[in-house]
Amino acid sequence: MTAKRVQFSTSNRAYSPIPETPSPSASTSSLPSSPDIPTPPPELEDVSFQQYPRTPFAQPFDLCVIDDIEEKEMEVHCCLAYNPFAEPAISHDLSVPAVFKLAEYGSPLPLDEPATNPPLQNLTIICPEHFTELNWDIHVKAPPFPGSYISVQDTLTAIYQSLRLPVTQGEFDNLPDQVRQAVGAAYYSRYSRIGDPQERSLEAKKGVKRIDFLAGRHKFMGLSLTHNGLDCWELNVS
Repeated sequence: MTAKRVQFSTSNRAYSPIPETPSPSASTSSLPSSPDIPTPPPELEDVSFQQYPRTPFAQPFDLCVIDDIEEKEMEVHCCLAYNPFAEPAISHDLSVPAVFKLAEYGSPLPLDEPATNPPLQNLTIICPEHFTELNWDIHVKAPPFPGSYISVQDTLTAIYQSLRLPVTQGEFDNLPDQVRQAVGAAYYSRYSRIGDPQERSLEAKKGVKRIDFLAGRHKFMGLSLTHNGLDCWELNVS
């Protein structure tokens, strides 16, 4: 049987706008130095990763006061806010483009509204796991015209585009053995979900991407404030 091969590219405080009218509510074994992975990949033990402090907040569409940050008030849009005790306001798989169907939510999503209050023109999103040590922070910028701001849609699009960037062979090989195995399995699982054989083959040839470093945790859980400044937020996934 032909072995599957990992491939690489060659190259808080949450706010809700006030509506105008009321609305309804591994084992320890390591991989060989070559990037081969078995087919199907082995069952993997959970990998323990460093976690950033979480920012709990109230129910969706409420405000959450962050007591330990006193410089000024900063809020994240309720559609983007992380709540450790509830499902996110937007259910989104980060491995696919941020396209939302009206029927799924019953009312239009405010994707054009500011991602933060007050609005920002530059926003940095840090990711869990090995993204920080690899300098993979996500930088979101407002459109280049006067009076612009970063919107909810801008934020979700920037996250998706950043996670789609390819990983180099060196970045993959430098991972600890167990983590490298988990990333390889996530890569295999991601492209194997594609139903169309041609599209599946094309995606496999594009190689490992940054989203695979999340080890299969693709669900967007929201953004939480960090201690790195009011324009720096953490991406929470599950």
